[in-house]
Amino acid sequence: MGLTGYKQKRSFNKTPEPKGGKPSDTDSIFVIQKHDASHLHYDFRLEMKGVLKSWAVPKGPSTDPSVKHLAMMVEDHPYDYRNFEGIIPKGQYGGGTVIIWDQGTYQPAEGEFSTKKERENNLLSQLHKGKIVITLKGKKLKGEYALIKSSYQGENSWLLMKVQDKYAKSTDILKKNKSVVSGKSILQMEKEPDKVYGKSTGKVSWKSLSDEDKKNETVSLKAAKTTKAAKTTKARAKVSAGTKKVKKLKKEALLDPKLKQQIIKIDGKELKFTNLDKIYWPKERIPKRAVLDYYHSIAPYILPYIKDRPQSLNRHPNGIQGQNFYQKNIAGKLPSWIKTHDYKNTSKEGEKKFFVCSDEASLLYLANLGCIEINPWHSRIQNPGNPDFCIIDLDPDTNPFSQVIEAAQMVRQVLEAIKVPSYAKTSGSTGIHIYIPLGAVYDYDQSKMLAELVVTLVHRQIPSFTSLERTPARRRGKIYLDFLQNRSIQTIAAPVSMPLLWHEIKTGLSISDFNINNAFDRIVNTDDIFKPVLGKGIDLATVLENLEKL
Repeated sequence: MGLTGYKQKRSFNKTPEPKGGKPSDTDSIFVIQKHDASHLHYDFRLEMKGVLKSWAVPKGPSTDPSVKHLAMMVEDHPYDYRNFEGIIPKGQYGGGTVIIWDQGTYQPAEGEFSTKKERENNLLSQLHKGKIVITLKGKKLKGEYALIKSSYQGENSWLLMKVQDKYAKSTDILKKNKSVVSGKSILQMEKEPDKVYGKSTGKVSWKSLSDEDKKNETVSLKAAKTTKAAKTTKARAKVSAGTKKVKKLKKEALLDPKLKQQIIKIDGKELKFTNLDKIYWPKERIPKRAVLDYYHSIAPYILPYIKDRPQSLNRHPNGIQGQNFYQKNIAGKLPSWIKTHDYKNTSKEGEKKFFVCSDEASLLYLANLGCIEINPWHSRIQNPGNPDFCIIDLDPDTNPFSQVIEAAQMVRQVLEAIKVPSYAKTSGSTGIHIYIPLGAVYDYDQSKMLAELVVTLVHRQIPSFTSLERTPARRRGKIYLDFLQNRSIQTIAAPVSMPLLWHEIKTGLSISDFNINNAFDRIVNTDDIFKPVLGKGIDLATVLENLEKL
């Protein structure tokens, strides 16, 4: 059927409904939207061949096999319609209130299929024969259901029924009347809509999370109340040592431009710098020597953010286009003056001895090994289980940077709504990292849960181009809102980025604006705008109270 009928019935300058969307290459999804238009009904939608095959079910689905409900087949809907809930303006086709009553994945009830294409061919064959038997894996509906074509009310009429199985029940499933996404009923959505054409609700609602989501987040965050008091004084005393005013930076070369190798004493330690003419950036003809000189110049600025933090070494001995390799365990491979940290946490990681950056000498030692980027832990060796900050990583796929900017500003809006300070910086060549100061008071699980809560709220606001899916194949064309960076021994590249003021994150910003040739001047002219990240941390108990008030 395609989307021609769908588009002909709508004026997209007057309705917030989506126009398209690209499905996953793996799972087939279904969605049931409760729709209070001219008549209350339930829209039953099955993904097939890139669109949502759709039926309007006036009496809704049932879990009772003895019940057969009329299902009128309507025009195909775009894949992104699966995320739509809100208000379609009156006067527009289907005008009224929509919530996502249920959603999940589905497959043919019989047969084994090695690819999604094979599965869809089977489903289309069933569709053309007038009888579809499927297995639903939803939040409300589970097990086998059948759609059977009927001549009861014309050629588009079908019957929806539950097949007898272990999930069959005689209870009224429609009493579960709230959205599985926003947690709202139809009436609640009417009073506080998430989407209305021509209006921005401007609200970030804790109530938009499901009861189960809120319960899971609350349990983890409430633990903050019991752990905070014992750790606050000790942790903040140590954090303060890293937030002293940075001494005035001086742009000066450390190495002789005429020598290919050189031995220099730094912090009382003798370092041998080798292969100084090796080109690290072929296009720009930037040699290894320039990287070492750069780190020497900005050492006073960067050291507070990497000092006493174990490092994962990402080594590029032949520059950014050469083969790189990661090194975590550096046991027995370093001079005696290098500080290390023993890690013995899980059987998966095993025992490791991590490099710990402690001064300019150790920073330059890393750079000489080919560590163009520095990858420190979120926590320091004094409190290895307590990160100094929580990070939200905006990781785009093929998205334009303008969407990354929009997502970053939405993260800021969410955090401002719960009175949480945040600080942003560029990330690599395409993304943005957003930091929340924790003050080394909470553990990694609490940090991860906070980030997960925030990105869930963000995704609710901009679902069309963001995703919480970890698997790349399931989030193609979308920005991954990554909260899993907040785990023990996880690292974030420190210097391949630039701290930004929030008013700078706007249309026209480009990550290529900052490079090794102008970064020093930028740092000097803006002072240490990232310093609050290592300062006083948030109070998770207060954050939770603020969430409850939304």
